[in-house]
Amino acid sequence: MTLELLLYGLIAFGLSLVATPLLKRFLVTKKIGLAVPRSRDTHQNALPRLGGLVVFFSFALVILGALVFNPESLKFVEQRVLIFDLNLLGVLLGALILVLVGVYDDVRDLNPLSKLLWQIAAAFLVVAFGVKIFWVTNPFGGIITLGNWTYLIVPLWLLLMINVMNWFDGLDGLAGGLSVIASIAIIFLALDPVVDQPATAMLAAILAGSVLGFLPYNWNPAKIFLGDTGSMFLGFMMGVFAIISGAKFATALLVLGIPVLDAIWVIARRALAGQSIMKADKKHLHHRFLEAGFSVRQTVIILYALAGAFGLVALATGTRGKIISIGVLVVVMVIMGSMLVLKARSRHQKETS
Repeated sequence: MTLELLLYGLIAFGLSLVATPLLKRFLVTKKIGLAVPRSRDTHQNALPRLGGLVVFFSFALVILGALVFNPESLKFVEQRVLIFDLNLLGVLLGALILVLVGVYDDVRDLNPLSKLLWQIAAAFLVVAFGVKIFWVTNPFGGIITLGNWTYLIVPLWLLLMINVMNWFDGLDGLAGGLSVIASIAIIFLALDPVVDQPATAMLAAILAGSVLGFLPYNWNPAKIFLGDTGSMFLGFMMGVFAIISGAKFATALLVLGIPVLDAIWVIARRALAGQSIMKADKKHLHHRFLEAGFSVRQTVIILYALAGAFGLVALATGTRGKIISIGVLVVVMVIMGSMLVLKARSRHQKETS
């Protein structure tokens, strides 16, 4: 199984690596979906922002190949529609909706409410195709049965992850790299004999390969961006992985805890200030790093390291240990955010004095 994961991951990597510069050249030549620099952006030139198309289609094509040559490798349930496992078909259709919405938004701009409604549609579609959570582990022992609550919890969880990744995609390579780290953690988790979800590991390996092939072109200074096309798709898949790997929400929250906590902080701050929670600004954690004097690359590497460290903790601890670790992560975020604000103020005072 490990060699098979590596093979399909490498094929996805190769497809993405070859297709990304071709897509970039086409978008630049046709002047489609170019991101003109805004005040909150870190790039100086207009760059294409439909890179998520490469990631999605590399992912989807390799999945189709796997279904043709080894359909059992992507089997989640017994029900099938043509060659597709029912759960997998729901995931692919939900992802396709988000990619199409992302393309429209990247090219023409979509208002936030319409975007949210399409995200809700994609999330509920996944549930309609049988992707559900029947129980979660109780940190105090036993399990908690969700019953019909699954029809609310799953869409809300997916909406959270879609928007968390979308909002955190503010620096070159940041969202893509975090997705790779999370996917690798999911691979190890899914292959654990206790979890035993080889199909989930296969999906995560293919996604990791698709993103890794794109990252060289998205690394600072970026030549192409994921755009909403890619960031929403990646957030959606991170949410799906947490569900189909055995409702491992604590694991997902540890690996992606930094963007999740950043999103919660931003929403709370905007709400308390009487601002729209969808209003974009430069108050995200990665912007704080830049204000404190860190470069884009330094910021991204630091955030990669933190995500990787907490990912290792997630793999090495049980449910109760993960919950304690999430508490530690919150403390780390508060201390780190406070230090960055103080350093930024000190830097500003030195520059103005």
